[in-house]
Amino acid sequence: MIHRIVQFALNQRFLVLMLTALIIVIGAVSLSRMPVDAYPDLSPPMVEIITQWDGHASEEIERLVTLPIEVEMNGVPQLTFMRSISLYGLSDVILTFEDDTDNYFARQVVFERLSQATIPTGVTPTLSPLFSPSGLVYRYVIDSPDRSPQDLKTIEDWVLERGYKSVPGVADDSGFGGTVMQYQVLLDPARLYGFHLTVPDVIQSLSANNGNAGGGFYSKGGQFYYVRGIGLLRDRKDIDQVVLASQNGAPVRVKDVGEVVIGHAPRLGEFGFQDRKRDNPDAVEGVILMRRSEQTQNVLKGVEAKTEELNRQLPPDVKIRPYYDRSDLVKLTVDTVEDNLLRGMILVLIVLIFFLASARAAIITALTIPLALLFAFIILHARNIPANLLSIGAIDFGIIIDGTVVMVENIYRELDARRGQTYNLAEVIVAAARDVDRPIFYSVAVIIAGYLPIYVLQGPSGLLFHPMADTMSFALIGALILTLTLVPVLASYAFKKGVHEKTNRVYEWLKREYGSELNWCLNHPWITMIVATAIFGATLLLVPYIGGEFMPHLDEGALWVRATMPYTISFEEASRISPQIRQILMSYPQVTVVGSELGRPDDGTDPTGFFNVEFYVGLKPYKDHTWAGAIHTKEALTDSIRHKLDAYPGIIFNFTQPAEDAVDEALTGLKSALAVKVYGPDLNVLQDAGLKIKEALQRVPGFAELTVVRELGQPSLLVDVDREKIARYGINVADVEAVVQAGAVRQPRR
Repeated sequence: MIHRIVQFALNQRFLVLMLTALIIVIGAVSLSRMPVDAYPDLSPPMVEIITQWDGHASEEIERLVTLPIEVEMNGVPQLTFMRSISLYGLSDVILTFEDDTDNYFARQVVFERLSQATIPTGVTPTLSPLFSPSGLVYRYVIDSPDRSPQDLKTIEDWVLERGYKSVPGVADDSGFGGTVMQYQVLLDPARLYGFHLTVPDVIQSLSANNGNAGGGFYSKGGQFYYVRGIGLLRDRKDIDQVVLASQNGAPVRVKDVGEVVIGHAPRLGEFGFQDRKRDNPDAVEGVILMRRSEQTQNVLKGVEAKTEELNRQLPPDVKIRPYYDRSDLVKLTVDTVEDNLLRGMILVLIVLIFFLASARAAIITALTIPLALLFAFIILHARNIPANLLSIGAIDFGIIIDGTVVMVENIYRELDARRGQTYNLAEVIVAAARDVDRPIFYSVAVIIAGYLPIYVLQGPSGLLFHPMADTMSFALIGALILTLTLVPVLASYAFKKGVHEKTNRVYEWLKREYGSELNWCLNHPWITMIVATAIFGATLLLVPYIGGEFMPHLDEGALWVRATMPYTISFEEASRISPQIRQILMSYPQVTVVGSELGRPDDGTDPTGFFNVEFYVGLKPYKDHTWAGAIHTKEALTDSIRHKLDAYPGIIFNFTQPAEDAVDEALTGLKSALAVKVYGPDLNVLQDAGLKIKEALQRVPGFAELTVVRELGQPSLLVDVDREKIARYGINVADVEAVVQAGAVRQPRR
């Protein structure tokens, strides 16, 4: 039955050639439009609930915000597990769903449950943007020679963020660094006491004097009027004039008890940027987050166009300067895959010419490789399966053309056997195909069946290897179709004048040697079996020493350095150490830029504290002359940096790459490629267990850094209200806490 396909193809040669041309055109279009990324998105559907409650310690956040949300989220459909972290002023709850869950369905059910959570009044939980951990595709810094970090932060929040969010495929623009402007009333306790006023009195008066009101409408003279009450505070002068009380007929205003200044909100983080021209210890950056399932290259084209547009619209002294662009990594991935594919095809062509001893036969066979890949790209694009380093780079050309080699070699042999005779070329090709079509079909089926166990994999393993199995399976199917249709047609044109099989002396010598060795093995079967078993056993003994990587390693041309400082470190001390580390990183001539992220952004999308500093280290191309010295590889640079950073005892440094770091976090839930998690209700017991596990792992060779993520040890300054004493003064607990809330945080004046 299979040979009838060959017969049909030879009878309809023009149709086969037209369909092949159609595959080339559609395949090229599919390849140009198919999403390509360096790493596949391995994270399952996730929903992150971010709740900020300024000024409250992690204990209150955990008890009053995190736990109620967790209780309400229990039993959400298709939920696999839930984890959370409670920090100063921030609750972060991450819900992970089954792999086949629709992202928008997951967000919808979480949003419905979230409205039922019992949390303090005025606290509003929000859902993080719909992006994956590997969706950080673009980073930029705002440059200005004159403007303050507060001015640049205002531009980021009110201009740039809104502009970038309008780009299709962008989930969010997360700003980092700078300060958020505030109008602040600095109260004088002595003057407050002199007017017999309290801090809650001032807060209540400011709230009562800051708002607009709607008064309905009325008609007059045949015209319709809206009624509005205008009372919003507009500037410092308005705040100064707010009346707090009246004594002896004279009003007591805000300016009588304090001073109105323009300050900033308490800082949660700081961004520093340094290159060869300038060092800005307090800069402002923006991080573009790509929406899930979007095409990286298309999103980045829109982002780059928006950057040019915004640079034209901004004031002349303000410019957006990109310093990390994922398109560079995508281009590196594409170039790597293209180079490997081209070299592989050239090598295969050389081997075919050597063994087939015919350039025509070798070219016909080699044409199967690009055509089978184009066929696979058509199917992958139709199913919206992205291409990445593993799925394309793992293609085995030898397997793809295995059936084609058998078909071409048999056709060539049959034609050579009829050299000098009169024959019908089409009938000879059909006869040759009939001899090998069933073995070719079943061999391809067996190879595809070998990939079927990959489809059983679930979770990150399935997300990683399914595209590879899809690519190879579709390429094999395409190669089989081409072998039964196009290859006979091309053979009918290429071998029209007959063939003459040339003698390949090297091949004949190899065949003779193999024949003699085969005869010896057949004559000594027990020795052959024993030797084969011994070789197999020796191979098994080597397996524990081979090692392995879950993800293929791709050099991104950059470093991502994380410094984990003592958990009790203050913002001031951390901001003093961060520039020093930045200077060390920038001291190497191979480094182009260094950006440091201390703490967390104001939107809470990266839950961490002042103890965490992350450095982006951009590197020059490896062809640059700076790599010709003693430090000529990335590994040597990392070792040298590590040696210099040993001067900071008590700080743990970790070295990875920007995209790789995001993928590791998606797999483990922590900022590490490998993590051991211990669960239980008692934090003290968990911490002791974590330290014991660290001691045990330190005896295992191969670990570069080991860190215990501590949940205890953050100091607190407690103001414990004595209810008997406040009763003597006729005040409430809320009055005392209002003073603590308003006056405990020292604000700088500007």
